[in-house]
Amino acid sequence: MSTSPALHRKVAQHLRERIESGVIAPGSRMPSERVLAEQFDVSRVTVRQALKDLEVAGLVKVVAGARWVPAETSAPASLRPAGYEADSIEEGATGLVSFSDLAAANGLTSSSKVLKCLTRASSLDEADLLSIAPGAPLVELVRLRHLDGIPTLIDFSLVPEGLAPGLGEHDFSTASLYGTLAEQYGLHAVRADCVIEARDASAEIAESLGLAPGGSVLEIVQTTFDENRRVVQWCRSVYRGDRYRFRATLQGHPGGAYRPQAAEPTGRGAVPHIARLYP
Repeated sequence: MSTSPALHRKVAQHLRERIESGVIAPGSRMPSERVLAEQFDVSRVTVRQALKDLEVAGLVKVVAGARWVPAETSAPASLRPAGYEADSIEEGATGLVSFSDLAAANGLTSSSKVLKCLTRASSLDEADLLSIAPGAPLVELVRLRHLDGIPTLIDFSLVPEGLAPGLGEHDFSTASLYGTLAEQYGLHAVRADCVIEARDASAEIAESLGLAPGGSVLEIVQTTFDENRRVVQWCRSVYRGDRYRFRATLQGHPGGAYRPQAAEPTGRGAVPHIARLYP
């Protein structure tokens, strides 16, 4: 693999064309250095320099260590997804991203209202979800999340208090849950199993999100693990269907039948691995 100066400029030009044409959508996260290195058959050093060139040109920016295409980088209208709205938010299958970071990458301002934050004993079902002993303490956190003042998401989170003593004392109207877990307790989210379903909003959810009763919502149930495969959070997130979009790239298996890979052991069976927005 070559790392010549001319080569990184060629890679940068190819990426610039993808961004300016809308193939890499405004507000989306850039593919990783490893993925790009494989696509262009170059070294990661070459890719890194190409991405730096794009940063200097203002076509890529870094948010919380990840590279994003700024939302203000406009794609032609013909290439935008149907139903695209400037104040909606879209996520691709690119990894774990916080709600606030994803909002910032889309040029939006996020805010939160804490509806509940308490430490209590876990039920049998909750203990099973968190892989803790029944009755062990957990932190229950419920937040209403906004984008530019518009209610977008209600997040119901459970966190084992034994892994994060005193977590409930933090002010999550301004603090990031995952930022706090990482910075204060050394708990880094490295993998999440989740399931996404379309539902009709209950009367209570619809009122909180500013929807008509029975309006469309996306419900995401997720279990998050750290590098030691410990469950650091279980959550149920309910999004307004008109404010959140999930984009994924599906790959086939040419030359043979699909063979599912063995799931990593979690104690709860095989669960689909889907990258999604983190609250």
